[in-house]
Amino acid sequence: MNTIFCAGCPQNMDITMPDEPYTAGDEMTCSSDGHPAATYSWTVDGDPGSTTSMQALQEDEHEYVCTATVTFNNGQTCSDTESVIEITAYSK
Repeated sequence: MNTIFCAGCPQNMDITMPDEPYTAGDEMTCSSDGHPAATYSWTVDGDPGSTTSMQALQEDEHEYVCTATVTFNNGQTCSDTESVIEITAYSK
């Protein structure tokens, strides 16, 4: 049996949150489908954040945006974003 993988842009984006109450340093995880596997980058209030699928929550209220990018063999890319708005994390 042969399996055929087709190239595709990231879809079905999901951000998995830690258990509440949120504490600074807790991590949320961004995931998506697409092929080849996506790379991830985060922004926190518009500033650069993590460059992995995981982003640590920062103290106080922030907006987090995850971008998933698929790069094809020919160098072309496509991406999608998912955001979590007004998440408040408390200090440990």
